[in-house]
Parts: sequence; C-alpha cells; structure tokens
Amino acid sequence: MSIERACPVCHGRGHAPFADERIDPERVGALTYASRKPPEFMCLRLVRCTTCDLVYAPSPPAEDFLHAAYADADFDSGPEAMAAAKTYADALAPHLQGLTGRNAAVDVGAGSGPLLPWLQSQGFASVIGIEPSRAAIDDAPPAVRPLLREGMFSASLLEGETPSLICSFMTLEHLPDPGDFVATAHHLLEPGGALAVVVHDWRAPLNRLLGLRSPIIDVEHLQLFSRRALRELLQRAGFEHIELSPIRNAYPLRYWLRLTPLPAPAKSLALGLLERFGLADHNFAMNVGNLLAVGIKRR
Repeated sequence: MSIERACPVCHGRGHAPFADERIDPERVGALTYASRKPPEFMCLRLVRCTTCDLVYAPSPPAEDFLHAAYADADFDSGPEAMAAAKTYADALAPHLQGLTGRNAAVDVGAGSGPLLPWLQSQGFASVIGIEPSRAAIDDAPPAVRPLLREGMFSASLLEGETPSLICSFMTLEHLPDPGDFVATAHHLLEPGGALAVVVHDWRAPLNRLLGLRSPIIDVEHLQLFSRRALRELLQRAGFEHIELSPIRNAYPLRYWLRLTPLPAPAKSLALGLLERFGLADHNFAMNVGNLLAVGIKRR
C-alpha cells in the first residue's frame, strides 16, 4: 500500500474528509485533461488539511501519467481562452504599475497564447508562454506560436532568463507539487519581480453552494485553494507584499450554461432560447469564486 502524500502546502498530515472518489472510466476521454471542457463532475478522493485549509487529493496519479495526459489532451476552448485572457489582463494590469523591471514575462499554462500579445504590449523585453499540450500550441496564431515553449514549467525550460513577471492562471490546481512551482518561480524571478496566480477558491460562496456539483470538482484538480492556503503557499516560498483579490470572469452565456450542473435536456432547451433571442454569444461577467494572488520577491 502506497503512502499518501502530505499536504502539498504546509506538509501536515492532519486532514478531514472532503469528497469520496468519483471516477467513471467510460467518461474519461480526450477532453478530460483539457481546459474549459464541459464539466464531468468526477474527482479523486479529496481531504481538507486541518492546518492550512487546503483541499487536496492524498493519492494523486503518478507524475509521468499526468505529463502524458496533458501533453496529449485535446484543445477546444479558443473563444473562451480569449475571454479568459482579457479577464486576466484586466485583473493583472494594476499590479504591473508597480513593477520596476521589464525583463521577460512568462505565462505558465499559456494554452494557445491569447495573453501573450497583451504582455508584449506592456513593454517586456521578451514574452514566453509555457504549455504542455501540443494541440493547444498547434492552435496558436502564427504570430504567437514562436513565443510558446512546449513542456512543463521548470528552470531548465527558462535557462538564461531572469523574468520580471511569472504568471500562471488556473494551473496550480493541476500540479503534483504546487510548492515546488512557486519556489522555482521565486528562484527565477529578478529581485522585485512578481508572481501572479489565479486559482479556484473552494470557500467562495458559489462553490460552497454548489458543493460537489461545482465545476471545480474535477478529476484534474489535485488541490483546491482557499485564501488562507494560497497565502501560505506564497509565503512559504519567500514572497512578500502578497495581495489577494476576487476577480470577475467574463464569458459568453453559452459557456456559462455549459458549466452549470443542469441536466442535458434543460441545457439544450436553455441554449435554444439564448440563441433564439441572440444572447448565446453575449459576454456576461460575474464572480464565480476565482481568486488572484500577486506576490513580490524581495529586492
């Protein structure tokens, strides 16, 4: 019997039950490890750390399995990725005003790279996107594709770079060791550089209301953060002046409908009504429990 992992934030072993494993092998497919897919409401067994409040899977899949799953995943989120990039740019912009350096900006989990042109417009000397999925990279526009590097985030993938900014949006939940990720980011950043991450807040009101029918309950998610757990993660890596704030995501109404736990016939009926009235592609912004954290490396 394998030993369960400790909490990946505080390394404690005290925990309380959160969710039993719910995986249907017949529903695992090419989109299971893809971004912005229709929710499957499957999950690994999850527990809540009684020390730092992180929800995590104590027995996640092996890292080589995860690397292969993300590398081979399909990509089917072009319009939604563009909408998400605008949300992240709007949320990140105020924090860049106090950033003195403009060396490299790195987007980890960049997908097809929709955020990279905006980062270029902010005056960084170079812009790099890191993405494990070949399908996502292939979907990138020709002008963006050269900015993308295929693989999992590592110091070797950024050899020779001293970034001023590393950002990673909706990625920490998927990593076997988020502590190693933020420690590596801290090591790579120039003094005064910033790490910016966006995660699902499992304690946000909407996620608490939906419970195990929330889209954040997903087989991909090896951990789910709260404000307390996210702050501790960054503090332990040495980040200072940490700011946490909720963000409002703006997506087309057809996408919001896809995320709901409604039965398929009800979704189909609602989508038909939205299309009939010309509202299906109307962007609508709301706070669904996503949290931005920005931390600074000491000068």
